[in-house]
Amino acid sequence: MHLEILEALNQDLDQIFQQFYDQLLSNTDFDSYFKSPQQIEQLIKKQKAYFISSLRFSDDELRTRYIALGEMHYDLRLPFVDFSFALDILQEGTIHSIYKISHSQQTLRSAFTFFRLIRAFTAKGYLNRILAQDLKDIDQYLEKISVTRETHNAISAGRFIWLKSFIFAIQKENRSLAPSFLIESDILLNIESSLKENEPFMEYIHEMVARIRIDALNVFYFLEKKDYSDVLPLYRELMSIYKLSLMLTNVITISNTDVLLGNIDKDPLTKLLTRSSMNSLIKKEFAMADSQNYAISLMMIDLDHFKSINDTYGHLTGDKALIDVANIILKSIRATDFAFRIGGEEILLLLKAAPKSVAVKQAEDIRQDIQKHTLEYKGEQVKVTASIGVSTFSRPFNITVNEAIAHVDKLMYQAKKHGRNNVTSG
Repeated sequence: MHLEILEALNQDLDQIFQQFYDQLLSNTDFDSYFKSPQQIEQLIKKQKAYFISSLRFSDDELRTRYIALGEMHYDLRLPFVDFSFALDILQEGTIHSIYKISHSQQTLRSAFTFFRLIRAFTAKGYLNRILAQDLKDIDQYLEKISVTRETHNAISAGRFIWLKSFIFAIQKENRSLAPSFLIESDILLNIESSLKENEPFMEYIHEMVARIRIDALNVFYFLEKKDYSDVLPLYRELMSIYKLSLMLTNVITISNTDVLLGNIDKDPLTKLLTRSSMNSLIKKEFAMADSQNYAISLMMIDLDHFKSINDTYGHLTGDKALIDVANIILKSIRATDFAFRIGGEEILLLLKAAPKSVAVKQAEDIRQDIQKHTLEYKGEQVKVTASIGVSTFSRPFNITVNEAIAHVDKLMYQAKKHGRNNVTSG
């Protein structure tokens, strides 16, 4: 309790709160919070009563009361910086009156402690709401990428899972629950390999990683001291830097894939990757998926009755059909996925971090896009359809590349047996 403050201020409280609102109203940025003189009069009475009752509470009761106040202010979209500014005015008026009336050092220390506590506990309320909203946003993101075609790359998903664990540790105020504050070495190696010829940018990446680590350490340092008003800006800065790191790792991952694809032979007709690079590349992707614990889906696409198209309309029309189908596929997959032409009219896709539901949905979209497409031959419309097999693999990847391809190939032939122009998964 801080009753000595109440005793020292009793005769000055009306003046303190009137001066408090006069100073707030003199700042045009705060005019929007007040609708009328009557509202201001009611607020003065209400907040004076709230202030007096707070001085009678224990520190634990203050904690509960002002955390709830911070949560309410956040819900009302009142910025914490505005609350903190107003609190500074009230604190200044209170300290001035105490010094004028009593000169009591003990009362002054109690007043400084009181205002430090209510500032910290209100910040904790804001922090509670921000953490909860960030966790909700992360869950929605992870749920969305698990059910849509636009599945983000696995590194991005892994970084969001890291962030979710970190936020949980902050909520629990328990450093031991937090993941490592360092970006994983394989991600840094990936970045370094992409930026080896861009030293200034690489230095910036390392500086950003260091800032993430320092801010993360400081967040828990101030959490352990219960200095929530210091935790709040640190957490916001950390989130800003971390979001930037997520964007950069996404861009770098895609850039890395582009460089990799640029060094691989492509089929001159369809511009898809050739079979010669398939085994080694898939083996590498399986190893990466195993180490980072995400799923990989393979999709085998075979054009239906393709021989009859060549026989009826000629090989030039058959080639045009292959080119058009390849373009449809390339527009349907992400920058981090791979498409191989492995036979005459057979195409294999590798989809990174794609669970079965996502891969099947993407296969069905591709099948429909192919079915809707029309070729022209001497005024005649030529339609093409495809049978597609889909297979998903996850840790442990105790299957060879040849076995995986054979499995998805078998599923594609089952689609043929089921009447063609359909998707079979397993």
